[in-house]
Amino acid sequence: MHRAPRAASAVLALLVACQSAPSAPALAPRSGAVSEPLQVGTPAAFAGDPALLRRELLRRFDQRIDAMAAQLHVEARLVIDEVSPIPYLGLDAAPVPGGMRVTAVYGGTGAKDAGLRIGDVLLRIGDEKVDSHATLAHAIRHRMPGSELALAVIRDGKELELRGKLGKRPEEDEDEAEQFPDLPGAKLVDSESPFTADFERDAPGETPAAFVSALGGHGAPPRWIVAADDAGRCLRQASADRAGIHFPLALARGFEAHDVVGKVRLRYVAGEVDRAGGVVLRYRDPGNYYVARVNAAEGDLRIFRVANGIRRTLPGGIVMGATDDGAWHTLEFRAEGSVLTATLDGKHTAVAYDSGFLQGGAGLWTKSDSITEFDDVEFTPLAAKK
Repeated sequence: MHRAPRAASAVLALLVACQSAPSAPALAPRSGAVSEPLQVGTPAAFAGDPALLRRELLRRFDQRIDAMAAQLHVEARLVIDEVSPIPYLGLDAAPVPGGMRVTAVYGGTGAKDAGLRIGDVLLRIGDEKVDSHATLAHAIRHRMPGSELALAVIRDGKELELRGKLGKRPEEDEDEAEQFPDLPGAKLVDSESPFTADFERDAPGETPAAFVSALGGHGAPPRWIVAADDAGRCLRQASADRAGIHFPLALARGFEAHDVVGKVRLRYVAGEVDRAGGVVLRYRDPGNYYVARVNAAEGDLRIFRVANGIRRTLPGGIVMGATDDGAWHTLEFRAEGSVLTATLDGKHTAVAYDSGFLQGGAGLWTKSDSITEFDDVEFTPLAAKK
């Protein structure tokens, strides 16, 4: 496979820096790393063990990537604020009968300059009545920065008209869903009904309409197809790409949940590099989700957090459990708040704790060239079970 020339050049540059420099100061390890810092920049630091060199190269790359990503996040917001500024009045308010009671007025804003006070009840902006967060947001954001405003308020039992001007929303790095909770989709709503699939009515050789295919890592596209099994039909992942960072995903179309339980029967059909299968919960994108997976060669059940494409076993998230017998096995994965529980065949259980992802989609997962079959798929929002 061809690698990006820039990436290859960067690796070579770091390799030369690590192996050819006459000396370099010790670099402090990351939290959880080995206690003795590596003396990078000297050939002796990595002599005889390429794994040490790989770890150091990745550590340096990760530092650069993290720093660049943080800077790009900030720059993206600043650029967007320049080309598409958001009108800003500069107040917080809560709904009361007939209007919005002002709970905060921020300095250097149109609200402050207009003379708004905490306790005022804002009735109208221009001709628009404001009696909810949504109507207040509409009255402000559907105007241009610099617009003159007439603000009708009740103060001490009397109606007043104040004059103000909209400014531009100041720089902000908080999550957009927190800043604009009134926007559609700002808050994920759990699916009301469980998702189930047994594939008996799906056409053989095709991807079921109830699933969306995705790929984590790289390599050949997944091939999720309906296949015949010993008791009817099942879903088979049939791509045999041997790439190690190759994670075919089949996502339940339209399903979203916070607290959720997923359950599936699975078995391995083939695979030389790997034989694995798993249940995905709280899926955001192909590089961010939780997965509970079983693996024939390793003989275990693990709970992984996949964050920015990096897969790590969560502390406590591993238990031994054999699945290398060619038989069907039942895998259940449950997410309740920060508690993640995976159970194999009702008897092998791993429990981990993590709050990196608290909501998202659900689906199925394989690795590398695993030809794995799945049947009797269930995803149930726990709120729906109460």
